[in-house]
Amino acid sequence: MLQLQIWLDISKSIQNNEGIFVTQDISYWVAAHLTGIFQIKDEYNDLLRCGSRGAGVSINRGVITTASKSKNSSVKYFFNGIETERGKALVSSKVVEILIPRIKPTGFRLDYKFEIPVSSGYGASAAGAVGTTYAINDLFDLGLSDLELFQVAHKAEVLTKSGLGDVIGLFQGGLEIRIKEGAPGIGKTIPIKNSDNWKIATVHLGPLKTSTILSNPQKREAVNVAGEKLILNLISNPTIENFIVSSADFTEKANLWSSRLKKYIKSLPKNIIGAQIMLGESLFLFYQQESDLKLSNIPHNLINKETICQQPILKCEQ
Repeated sequence: MLQLQIWLDISKSIQNNEGIFVTQDISYWVAAHLTGIFQIKDEYNDLLRCGSRGAGVSINRGVITTASKSKNSSVKYFFNGIETERGKALVSSKVVEILIPRIKPTGFRLDYKFEIPVSSGYGASAAGAVGTTYAINDLFDLGLSDLELFQVAHKAEVLTKSGLGDVIGLFQGGLEIRIKEGAPGIGKTIPIKNSDNWKIATVHLGPLKTSTILSNPQKREAVNVAGEKLILNLISNPTIENFIVSSADFTEKANLWSSRLKKYIKSLPKNIIGAQIMLGESLFLFYQQESDLKLSNIPHNLINKETICQQPILKCEQ
């Protein structure tokens, strides 16, 4: 929380490139969402029906989104304090585009503080999209419901091919199985029981753009064939242990991993189960004892111990 407060204090007095001071108005923290297994279901004309089946988890690291009005008439985007071109803020700008008919004709800026890697399977785009909808909704007093805000974020993800299931995963929180594709209100999720003392850590090795997978016919087919039976089995037995085993099995069958990821996962000791975070050059480590991680062949400084997050969206106090 100290890191969050420092960021809020700094953002109150940020100055943009034109020398126009802006004042922080609204900030939201949204959790990261990590997927272990999925099946692509985006063949519908209705964006709200498009999505994915699968399973994942929300964690206690994420993205802080701050929306501020400014005297400038344009919309500006800042990633970790650095101004970013609109074309590199695709999901955020798509959210703004969807909400523009509701927004008063005035300039504003969006600042994103990332606690997680970007383009690496951590659901940064979904966290930013959800945070953007909530911050803009408050900033301009749009009066949209939670469901409507999540649906806007989901549409932005689908349109930019940045993700299919992270938004509805965040809508539930914790460990979830997405049993029906679609946005919140259309898709359906069920919780996964976490009663076996399993813990989660992640390892980030580098970026991997989700759009490169979602746009590739061969990789899409491999994902859907690998995921179908595993997801049905997981629905019939929704436990964390089955989620772990299914995710590891999916990693093997979908064959989206790099040689580096494969090397790390294959050389793990028996008391640690590894799986690729979908879609990223990153991996899950599932373990039960803290001492287990010391036996890993992975450098300690690359391992992040994660906490499952049941409340994936919080408004930051001013």
